[in-house]
Amino acid sequence: MSRVKTDGPPIAKARATYLLELARGCSYVDSTLSPDTGDRAIAEIISEFRELYGDQELAIFRKLLAENLRRRGKQDAASAVVNFKLAGQLR
Repeated sequence: MSRVKTDGPPIAKARATYLLELARGCSYVDSTLSPDTGDRAIAEIISEFRELYGDQELAIFRKLLAENLRRRGKQDAASAVVNFKLAGQLR
């Protein structure tokens, strides 16, 4: 995942624009019981985001999702979001 600044107007706009997706994504990932179900939840959230918005803002969305999970005390889930490999990416 590319480096994304998490302050300033673009990130504030992204937070507001993707508020619902971020809340839903955090809740969904937070509710999973194992790393496998967490990975499936992350894949589903990212896939749905890509269908709605395309890939252009995906890095910002993933960064914000990870930040929100960290705020909830879910460090492992936040790391999983940051390190998640999309289909077709090199490992």
